[in-house]
Amino acid sequence: MWYKIGKDIIVRNENAAKPETQSSAYLKKLISRLEPIHSSFDFGCGKLRYERAIAKTTGELALVDSEVQLSRGQMIRGRSTTIRDYVGKSNHVHALTVGQFASHDRRYDRGFCINVLSVIPSASVRLGIVQLMRAKLKPNGTCLFVTLYRNSDFTRMQNLPNCQPYGNGFLMDSLRGHSFYGLIPPDDLAGLVKRAGFSVESIVLDEGSAYLWARTPDGRPGPINFEIRETAENFQIRSQPSVSNRSSAR
Repeated sequence: MWYKIGKDIIVRNENAAKPETQSSAYLKKLISRLEPIHSSFDFGCGKLRYERAIAKTTGELALVDSEVQLSRGQMIRGRSTTIRDYVGKSNHVHALTVGQFASHDRRYDRGFCINVLSVIPSASVRLGIVQLMRAKLKPNGTCLFVTLYRNSDFTRMQNLPNCQPYGNGFLMDSLRGHSFYGLIPPDDLAGLVKRAGFSVESIVLDEGSAYLWARTPDGRPGPINFEIRETAENFQIRSQPSVSNRSSAR
């Protein structure tokens, strides 16, 4: 996804995406121990870093990302392709844009949001994404959020001449364009998912990353309508009240 900051800065999230060869052994072990379920989604699937690990735990997997990320040419497991083409022949793995994910009626048993929120420079977009994930889970569904809260390299990187402070992190300018790198403290992550309507089941800290399991309540659903705008320069999302909620508020 791309985010426009001011007049000239375009943050390109794909710059922060890492391949499967740089996956976390801790996280892959955690995923491998999950009980098999019918359906899952991986929001912000990037370069399919954890796609194979997640696919082994679910009957159906939706890979969700921006149109830019799904359709751009890239190297995936040693092959030059696109995510759409790579999973196009699969019977149980599907690639969806955020808009497609939001608009179809399917709801899922389990979700994953791995190292996504900490590379989004907009607090409102973070909230909108977490609200959307809650809306796409079944009642009592679970979601694993993984974010960085500590990184020793950040101190060195943010002092480089091509970096500037921004929000809870910093912007880096390179030949590939601007990237954003942020840190989200565990308490802030818990507050964000609670604000979106989740309950927090557990938080585990390991080597600078927070692993938070959240659950959707059985009761009143959260926002189900979303305004999503994705252009060549910017991505925006915000929840909208449903017709019934607007009527009851009058």
